[in-house]
Parts: sequence; C-alpha cells; structure tokens
Amino acid sequence: MTLVDLPPTGRTARSARPALRLLPWLLPLLVALVGLLTVDVPFGAVLRYALYFAACVALPGILLLRALWRSTGNWAEDFGLGSVVGITHQLLGWALFTLIGWQSALVVWPALTLVLFAAVPGLRRHWRIAEPDPLPPAWTWGLAGAAAVMLAGATHGVLAYHPMPPDGTAYYPDLLFHLSMVNELTRAVPPELPQVAGLSLDYHWFANADMAAAVDITKLSPIVVLYRLWLLPLLVVGLLVFATFARTVSRAWWTGVLVAAAVAAPQLSLLIGTGVDLAPPFSLLSPSQTFGMLAGTAAAVFLVELLFRGRQPRSLWVLVLTVAVVGGGAKPTILPILVGAVGLSALFVLLRDRQLPRRFVAAAVMLAAAGVGTMLTVAGSTSGSGLQLLAIVKLQVGYRAATGDATPAGEGGLVLPALTSGQVLPVFGAFVVVALMLVGQAVALAGVGLLGRGELRRDPLGWFLLGGLIAGWAGFLLVDHPSASESYFVRSVVPISLAAVAWMAARLVREIVDRRRAAVVVGLLAAGLGLLYAVAQTVTRTAPRGSQLDRIVLVARPLVAVLVVTVVLVLLWPVAVKQWSRLAGLGGIVALVTVLAVPAAAGVVHSVRASDSHRSQTFKSAHWRVHPDEAAAALWLARHAGPTDVVASNTYCRPAGPQLPGCDARGYIVSGIAGRRTVIEGWAYTQQTMARQGAGGKRYTNQASPWPDRVAITTEALAAPTPEILRRLRDQYGVRWLYADLYDGPVSPRLDELTVLRHSQDRVRIYELTR
Repeated sequence: MTLVDLPPTGRTARSARPALRLLPWLLPLLVALVGLLTVDVPFGAVLRYALYFAACVALPGILLLRALWRSTGNWAEDFGLGSVVGITHQLLGWALFTLIGWQSALVVWPALTLVLFAAVPGLRRHWRIAEPDPLPPAWTWGLAGAAAVMLAGATHGVLAYHPMPPDGTAYYPDLLFHLSMVNELTRAVPPELPQVAGLSLDYHWFANADMAAAVDITKLSPIVVLYRLWLLPLLVVGLLVFATFARTVSRAWWTGVLVAAAVAAPQLSLLIGTGVDLAPPFSLLSPSQTFGMLAGTAAAVFLVELLFRGRQPRSLWVLVLTVAVVGGGAKPTILPILVGAVGLSALFVLLRDRQLPRRFVAAAVMLAAAGVGTMLTVAGSTSGSGLQLLAIVKLQVGYRAATGDATPAGEGGLVLPALTSGQVLPVFGAFVVVALMLVGQAVALAGVGLLGRGELRRDPLGWFLLGGLIAGWAGFLLVDHPSASESYFVRSVVPISLAAVAWMAARLVREIVDRRRAAVVVGLLAAGLGLLYAVAQTVTRTAPRGSQLDRIVLVARPLVAVLVVTVVLVLLWPVAVKQWSRLAGLGGIVALVTVLAVPAAAGVVHSVRASDSHRSQTFKSAHWRVHPDEAAAALWLARHAGPTDVVASNTYCRPAGPQLPGCDARGYIVSGIAGRRTVIEGWAYTQQTMARQGAGGKRYTNQASPWPDRVAITTEALAAPTPEILRRLRDQYGVRWLYADLYDGPVSPRLDELTVLRHSQDRVRIYELTR
C-alpha cells in the first residue's frame, strides 16, 4: 500500500504567513484609534476616514502602480507607493468632478477604477502580487513600530495641542488659512482666493485639494479632516516611502528600518510634552510640506528605477511625470530638487561615457518643464523672495546677539549683512552661528558623505543623490523668503540624505562578519553618543549678554562642546578598539547612526527641560485668540450660508481690537472657521502683500491691504451703513451676509433697519442682505 501525504485540514503554515505579516500593523492602527478618540474624534468618523483612505486612495493607487509599473513584491511597500499614486489619481478625479459641479459624487471616481480592474480580464491579475518577495518580519515589525511612534506623537502631542474650532481660545493662523482653502476647494475649480472673493487663488494648494476630495467623499467636516484625520495616514505612507527609497538605493532591506527609526524617533519627545508641530521633515502646520515631500520621494523612487535599474516599462514615465507634478504643485521646493538630482547624474554620465542616454535628457526636460508649469500656475506665495547668501542664518538663535545685525528678511544685499560689515567680530559671530546651524541640520547634510566613498562616487546613482542634496542646500542657503520658507528646501532633502546614509551604512556593514552582535553594539553606542551630543548642544541656557565678544562666547558654547566631544571621541576610539576588538571596523557605521540618533535625543532633552516650565497643554496666544462667540457665530454661518455666498466681515486683523494701520493681517475667522468667501479678510499671505515685504520698515504681515477699497466699503457698511453702500456690496461683490464683530470695531445699530438680523452671539451679529 502506498501512503499519500495529504495536506492537513485548515490553514497551512504557508497560508498563515500573510495573516501573520499583517499582525504588526494592528499596533499603529490601535495607536491611531486610541489617539484620535482621546482628542475627541468620534469612532464613526475614524472608521469612515480609514475606509475612505483604504478603498478610495490606497487600493486604486496600488492597482494603478502595478498596471503602470510593477509590484514591489510586498503589500507594505506597494501600499506606500500606491497611496501616493492613489492621491495623484484622486486629484485628477477631484479636478474633473469639481469643474463640472459633481463633487458630491466624487466617490464614483475611485469606484470606477476598482470596477475597471475587476471587470477587465487583463487587469484582474493586479489584485495579486505575481512574484511575491516578502520582506523579513524584522522589517515589518520595525516599520510598524516606527509608525506607532509617529502616530502616538502626532495625536498625543501635536493634535492635542491644537484644538479644533470652537473647542479652544486660540488657533494657529496657518491652520485657519489652510482651512479656508480646503473649504474653497470643495466648491470650485479653478479656485478663488477666499479672503478676496473674485480673485484667483495663487498658492500651492494641491494638499488642500486632497483634503477637499476627502471631505467630498467622506462628508466629514473640513475642520475634522484638517485638524485631526488627514495627517495620520500620510505619516505611515511617508515612513513606507522613505523606507522603500532607502532599500531601492542600498539594496539592503534593513536600511528601511534604519531610516524609519531615524524619522520616527524624534517624535518620542511629543510623548513627554506637547508641541506646536511634528519634528521635521513632517509638519501639521505646513500640509504642503508633508504632501509635497511624499510625492517628491515617490517620484525619486521611480526615477531611480527608470534611470539606473535597466529596462523599465514605458508607462513608468507616466508615474514619474504625474507624481512629480503633484509634488511640485504641493510645494515649490520639490521639482528643483528633482531637477538637480537628474541633472548632476546626467552630467556625470556624460563626462564618464562621452555620451548621454536619452532617458536622462527626457527626464531632465520633463521635470524642468513641470517646474516651469507649476511655478506659473500653482506655486504661489513665492512673492517677495530674493537671493541672499546665508539669509536663513538671520533667523537662527543667537545670530543677532553674536553679530549685532537686526536686518529683517528680504533686506541686506546679496550676502548676509554680518559678513559684509567689514568688522572682525560680526564676521566671526556669523561663522559661529552658521556652524551651529549646520550641526543642527546634520541629518540633512550627512548624505554628502557619499563624496568620501570612492566606490559610490563612481556610481551615477551617488551623483543623483548628491544632485538632489546640492539643489536643496542651494535653495536653503541662497533664497531669502519673507517668511523663511527657504527652510522647506532642506526639509525636503531629508529623505534623500537618509537614503544616502543608508547606502553608506549598507556598504560598511558588508565588511562586518558578526552583523547581529555589531547591530547591538552600534545601537547602544549611537544611543549613548547621541544623548551626549544632545546634552552638548544645550550646555547653556543663559541669554547672551555683555560685550559682543562675551555674547559670541556664550552663543558658541554649544559648538565648542560639540567639537570637544568629537575630538575626544576621535582620540579615544583607537584605544577603545584595542581594548575591545569587537569594535574594530565599526567606527564609520557608529558615526553615521549617531548622526541619526542626535535629533531624537535632543528632542527628549528639550522636552524634559521644557516640562519644567509647565507649558500649556493646548495652544494659547493672546495674539491669536478667537473668542468663543466669534467661533460659534462662524459655525452658525457655515451651516446657514450657501457654499458660494460672499460675506463682508471686519475680522481681517488679529488680535481682535480697533483696526489700526499696520495690523497683523492674518485674521481668518470667516474664511477659515465659517469657510465662506469674503469681500476682504486676512491678506497677509497674498502675493501682492508678500511682495511688499520691508516696505515702510514693516514686515509683510503688517502691510496695509492691497485692496483699500474693499477695506473701506466693509468698514463703512458695518460702522456707517447706508442703502447705497449695502447695494454696492450686493451688486459689486455679490455679498449676501454681514459678519459684524464688535471686538473688531464699531457696528451701527442702523443695520437692524437696513438688513435682517439672522443671528446674534454675544458680541457678534450676523445680518442677511435681502433685496
């Protein structure tokens, strides 16, 4: 008799593996759920948004990724890259549906994609991974753990610190500004400027359009989407895309874990104390930075595959172009960095081979054209920018004390004023502050270490990474933006620098025999040294005082401490290697990982010290205070006014009070909280105002309105109304509502006779203009 080895009934070990690989991802899901519930987001809203992101963004994007290119071989990396592709796909659908007024039916767009892939026989295969190449469990647990840290820090620290309207007493102005754009982008393509009804919105608004699409599909409040939900899945997607980029460059799976840990670890400080924002390079306060950086990094992954990994399907060009355009439309810093990466690698290939493959030329031309196109259309808020070498240094801690220079942004010539003063001490003080700045940006700078590795210098991929780093640092060090937005250049190159560090680390690890033991030793040493450097950078909390030389000495103390620690370690390392032979060959990898560990250690040290000051657990600011009745009245207006109704309001300045010349024009109560277009509201972030940075010795935020006629008619309509004035508001600006705020100026009782009082909330009156 022949015995046949039949498979056991039930789930086999092979079929159980996919479920086991999903198990680690329950951790970040649970952390996100608990975190959102603690900041008062209903469970139903969390579930609705999670289903939306999975079914309407990630899944269509994964299918399109595989159809236009291929699968990465595992679902996690497919989810990261596919989500970016899905966002790109969704933006196209949002634009089409909103243009024809069907935005309320936008869910049809992703549904059609899913139906297409289910119905067409040639597309059905993309629901599965044809050639699975799963990553080790250590990678999965590492990424899931990093995601859990990111989500815990975001919910416990940043989201909890920023209350949603009307739950707080103050709101960070940039969030209300973004909220105004989200509301606008749910109703019009091309969008109008919410603060100046009838003018086109000149801003890099793609991130806000993505939020608007989420609002259209989920039917959740724009406030909940912006303040609570939109950021969290993008943090996970960001970690996955960064890790995929590192693995693509280094061809070592564990480098993805290293990069994810480097990005997530600094968020640990948010578990100790609250914070106004996430640790760079991610940001809640600048959705465009987070959104653009993810798209730019995904485009870099596709470019590496296209330029350096052999023959690829032609359809990959579609992904490169569309994702890069989305990145450039979200943040003007992204496309110059990609152009620099492709351009420098192309130059290297040309010099080496005396010829240039057409794919390099095509990629460079395509990206440059996309850069020009986005700059001319959706890259607003760049007005007022100029060129000044090291302009960003003016905003570094200690610069004014060390140099005596108080030159504001946008002024001072082509070189940092302290360097052209002709005096020794200001020049020396400026160099001290520059050095401190470079130490603080070590993670974004570390990738330049590729130049020290001969075998990597001979690889065009190395020059691709260096080109991106050089372009980003050039923007950081040369551009002079009125609001210091050149800092987004260096934030945007962090993923490139991390990938370069990962590549160098992978090369160094290949020379190590006992890698597991080395990993433990390197981790412990890097953690300890990172803490040592973090403490060294905070050796003094004394405000600089005394003579200029005394101030320079005080400012320079952290730099001196860092240099002393470095010199001592360099001198002691050979002695330590002689004592413990297992340290041999680990010097380079310890140095690299220590650089990545310092931001996390510094964040923890800072949070521990800040906790001594009993900082408020929520954002509070007298300057940015919004009174409860102002917020409640704005929400009433949001419920009762039509989506395209125009409002005349006197809330354009902060803090609330009599509107004097030179007020801070970042008031967004009506355009933000109410989400309605206004005749005039906060004009600070308009191109017209930013272009006047420094005029009359005033910062752009305190410049007079570029539309004085709108300010005049609004003031007259509320303080001294006449039938003629109100008729002009209706006929010339399409005004239907008056939001009369007694905190911001006088309101005439005649409005009760000339209009209809619809709502009264303590010191706020809302009137309707009727014909």
